[in-house]
Amino acid sequence: MLIVLPKGRLLKEIKNLLEKIGVSFEDSSRKLVMDTSVKGIKVAILRSWDIPKFVNKGIADMGFVGKDVLNEIEDEENFYESLDMGFGRCRLSLAAYEKMNNSNKPVVATKYPVSAKAFFASKMQNVEIIKLKGAIEIAPILGLSDYIVDLVQTGNTLKENGLSELEVIQDISTRLIINKSSFKTNNSKIERLVLSMKDALNENSKN
Repeated sequence: MLIVLPKGRLLKEIKNLLEKIGVSFEDSSRKLVMDTSVKGIKVAILRSWDIPKFVNKGIADMGFVGKDVLNEIEDEENFYESLDMGFGRCRLSLAAYEKMNNSNKPVVATKYPVSAKAFFASKMQNVEIIKLKGAIEIAPILGLSDYIVDLVQTGNTLKENGLSELEVIQDISTRLIINKSSFKTNNSKIERLVLSMKDALNENSKN
């Protein structure tokens, strides 16, 4: 069984949770795939955007990934969204520069074009979406866009750059996803892991 984990700040929290349920591993080496303390379970550390692809194809059995990334999947989903881990809580928000010019067809800069399109479609508003990969806040400041749709945690970065948060589109957190075929073939093993994670999360919430 292969479990894929996200690089970056969430890795430590997920690693601590796995250790609580008896699945520990050493991530200080340059190894891409690592054995764990449980025979038959390996882990790999990937970029968040790649995790659903590996789970969707059945290369990985389980993975941890943010809801913001899951929202952007346009392929048929061959996985179950099993648990809201509660890690990495933030929000996907609409924001604009304070000196924004109104236009009939606003331009929106974002890393999340699928979410942005769905949001504006729900408001029956016609917009032009520009996908960016860098610091999204710069787009309205330099006049590339009227709005941005981006993740917001404290809102300090927006304020420091003269942007205002206009509306929360969705609350975001880390989710556990499980490949559908793996869930059938390794059902008892996966269910034990999921139940152990639930118990550990419940214990964390009490402390």
